[in-house]
Amino acid sequence: MFGALIAAMTAVLFLPGVWVAYPFFKDKSKWYSWGAYYLLVLSVLLMPLGHAVFFFTGEIHKAIYHTDKSAHPYLLETASKFIQLHYITWGTAVIVLLLGWLTFSILVFLGKTILPKWVGFISQVFITLYQIFIHLMLPSSDIKGYLGAAVFNIAYLIFFIILFIRFKKKLITAHPQISYYD
Repeated sequence: MFGALIAAMTAVLFLPGVWVAYPFFKDKSKWYSWGAYYLLVLSVLLMPLGHAVFFFTGEIHKAIYHTDKSAHPYLLETASKFIQLHYITWGTAVIVLLLGWLTFSILVFLGKTILPKWVGFISQVFITLYQIFIHLMLPSSDIKGYLGAAVFNIAYLIFFIILFIRFKKKLITAHPQISYYD
C-alpha cells in the first residue's frame, strides 16, 4: 500500500525536474517550447493516477486468497476491470511521458535548445531504452525486479543530474537573468 501511496503523493516532485529542462530552450516563446513543456507537465500530472489504480488492482488479487471460492468469479471479474482501468491510466501516462521527452529530444537534435545535440540521446526515452537492454542481461533476482519497477524514476534521476551538473554554467551564460541555479 505504501509504495502506491508514496508514488502517487510524490509525483509532483517531478515538476521541478521538468522545469529544469525548460530554460534550455533558445526561444521560450515559440509554440514548440511551451508545447513540449506542457506535454511534460501533463505527464507528471498523470503519474499519480496510474500508481493509485495499481494499488487497487493488486489488493483485489490478494483478496482472492482470503475469500470463499464462491466469491472468486466476482472478484476475478472486478479484477479484470481494474486491470483494464490500470492499462488505460498507466498507458496514457507513459505514452504522454514518452511523447514529451521524445519531443524534447527531437528539439535538441534540431538545435532548438542551447544543449549540444548529443544530449538528445540522454533524455528519459533513451535512458529508459538503455536500461531495458541492461535489465535483460541481469540474472533473475529481487534487484532486477526493483530496477524494472523504477525504470522511469532512474531515467529521470540520471537525466536531471547530468543536465544540472554538466550544463548549469551553459544555462547561466545563455540566460544571465536566471540566478536560482547558483
